[in-house]
Parts: sequence; structure tokens; C-alpha cells
Amino acid sequence: MQNENKSIKENKKGLFPYLLLFIAIIAVSFAAPIVSVLQSSEFGYNVPSEVIAMYRTLFAGAIALIFALSRGEIKWIVEPTTVKRLHWIIMSGILLAIHFATWFLSLEYVSVAISTTLVDTVPIFMAIFGFVFFKEKINKFGIIGIIFAFIGGVLLAFAITDDISQANPVLGIFFALIGALTVTFYFLIGKKILQDSPLWPYFGLVNLISGISLLIYNLIRGYDLFEYTAIAFVFILLMAIGPSLIGHATYNYSLRRLPAYFVGTVIVAEPVGATILGIVILSEIPRPITVLYMFIILLGIAIASISQTTSSFKKIKLEDKKVTINKK
Repeated sequence: MQNENKSIKENKKGLFPYLLLFIAIIAVSFAAPIVSVLQSSEFGYNVPSEVIAMYRTLFAGAIALIFALSRGEIKWIVEPTTVKRLHWIIMSGILLAIHFATWFLSLEYVSVAISTTLVDTVPIFMAIFGFVFFKEKINKFGIIGIIFAFIGGVLLAFAITDDISQANPVLGIFFALIGALTVTFYFLIGKKILQDSPLWPYFGLVNLISGISLLIYNLIRGYDLFEYTAIAFVFILLMAIGPSLIGHATYNYSLRRLPAYFVGTVIVAEPVGATILGIVILSEIPRPITVLYMFIILLGIAIASISQTTSSFKKIKLEDKKVTINKK
């Protein structure tokens, strides 16, 4: 009986990262529409992309370090193993800074749908580099799921490049892809370090490094850092709490327990959520063909999910067999 209860608990624990990923997708989907509102002169905010990114990461880093302090994990920052890997942590922070800056810049040239979709071509890079660095094998369902998600993302992106409302789609696409590549390496570095490190001090340190990097950049560019309304700062704080602390931190946590390519594939659901929110907040109504391409993306995620649930069911069956044998 004790072994059976233990098996049930382990199975529930195995499903926990999937539930967290679902919550993270909802949280992260709010980022692009909020950024578009903050950038827009129509709403009266006119906050530069790099300034939004700077405050988002600074706020997220500070809050994460408060969590780490409350949990007694803050000492991790000065441990010898952390100091030895400090160059990787700094690189992760700089990559995160570039990711946010280029992604937010892309939103100045293309719509929420195209920007978030191209940024979330991450599973392709995750699959390649996850295999190279972590020897993660991908079964046939995983490969098919990635292909579907990627095709759907490309179709969704280029379906609206002929829209006259897009200021400069080529430049927007370039910035979005740079954002995808940099966030891929940010996640992979996090996957490596978080194997034996607590989440909150690492996440806080990386975000503060990102924010400081963007602060230096913004000072060099001569951006005003304080001329914005209180409501604008509230929006940015909400981005730090939702998309960053609930979203990105959960992605990092999930990478401890799930393959990099699978987490990357699930992230592709973000443009679907962002597009829906774009309709509600910005009145960016997609064409029927766009909805079809979004469905292809979700189909790819579903197929990739089958590759993981199949493995999970195999593990559950093995555990059940062990329980049965122990009973006998």
C-alpha cells in the first residue's frame, strides 16, 4: 500500500511541470499586447522598446531576489560553484537583454501575431542545440510536432506581411528571429545551471544583469528613463510579475524536468494567446487564414505533447508493474 501511494504521488509530480507550462503560456501571452500599448502614441505612453525591456528585467530581478532571500537561498550567489560559472550567468543575462530589446523592437514594425510567432520559432533551435549539448533524443512524434509548429509559424508570419499596416515587415522579421535565437541560448544556459542550482537566485541575478546591460545601452542612446506616466510603470511592473516571474521563471523550472525541445514547442502557443489578446486590447483582428495557421501551430504542439505523454504512460506502467510485484 505504501509503495502504491508512493507511485501515485510520483505520477502526479510528473504531471506538475505540464500544468505549470500551461499557466506560464497564459501569463507570457500578455507581454506583447502590453508592449504594443506602451509603445503606442495612440495610447499616450510612447515608451521606447529598450526602456520597457530594462524596467521589466530590473523589476523581475529584484522581486526574484526577494523570493530567494525569503527562502534562504540568496547565499547561492556567492557560493564557489556560482562564482566559477559567473561568466555563463552574465552571458545569460546579456542574451536575455538582447532578446527583449530585439523582440520589443520587432513590435514597432510588425503586428503582435507575426512578432510573437517568429520569436517562438524557439523549438527548432531548442531541438538542434538540445541534441548537441544535452544529447536529448527526439522520437517521431516530437519531430512531426516540431515540423507542424514551425510550418504553422512561418505561414502565420508571412500571411500578414502584405498588410499595409506593417511598417517594415522585413526588419520586424529580422529582429524577431534574433530574439528567438538569443532566448534559445538563454534557456539552454538556464537548463544547464539549474540542474544543481535554486531557481529564484539564478533567475533574479540573470534578470538584474539583463536590466543593467539595458540601462547602460539606454544611457548611451540618451533615452529618458523617468518621463513616463505612473500607469506606464504599473504596466511594466505587471509584465515583470506575469510574463517574467510566472512565465519565464516557470519555463526555466520546466527545463529541469522536461526536454528542451518540448518546452520550446509548447512556447509556440504564446502567439495564439497573444493574438487573441491583441484582438481584445488592440483590435488587431486576424483574417480567417491566420486562424487556420494558428490551428496548425496548436496541432504541432498537440503532436509533440503525445511524444511526452507516451513516455509518461510507459513510466507509469513500469511503476504499476513494480507495485504489483512488490505486493506479490
